[in-house]
Amino acid sequence: MMPKPGRPDLSSALRPEEFRAWYWLKSELMEFCRSEKLSTLGLKCDLEGRILARLSGKALVELPAAKRKATVMPVHFAMETVIGKGWRCNPALGAFFRQALGNGFHFNAATREFIHNGEGRTIAEAAICYQNSVAPGRKKSIIPAQLEYNRHFREYFAQNPGATREEAIAAWWTRRNARRPRAPLGVP
Repeated sequence: MMPKPGRPDLSSALRPEEFRAWYWLKSELMEFCRSEKLSTLGLKCDLEGRILARLSGKALVELPAAKRKATVMPVHFAMETVIGKGWRCNPALGAFFRQALGNGFHFNAATREFIHNGEGRTIAEAAICYQNSVAPGRKKSIIPAQLEYNRHFREYFAQNPGATREEAIAAWWTRRNARRPRAPLGVP
């Protein structure tokens, strides 16, 4: 991991404005939540909201977790495999799609959404969803605010055609270790 010059440690002594001024890894947020006896469930933005409330001295109101019992995912997949409740985009499923659709496969937003909410549908339908989402001329989906790393890569390559992955990563570390001019939209 690259050094973090000037970046404060995430602690309960941090002011809310200072917390919002920096990029935090989800693992850092979860570690802080554990140390403060806060829930570690949910998206990165959920953790940020809990931490911001704690640092601001506000009472936390935790919503009850959805009672969505996930089905166990199979070890092996086939196009006829039916997607179960609460499935996740795990490495085994990704490997199956790469074998079936080619090494360029990745879980994009459309495919993730299909898998997460596609209970009762088949892997073949998910494959079609992916193929439609990457068809030439297709408008790119919006990358959610909590996926700031992914958004950086899309923006970097759009602004720097022909750049290498290593250059994009170096630019990410420069950005990640710099104070934000203001909190991005969607971040508490």
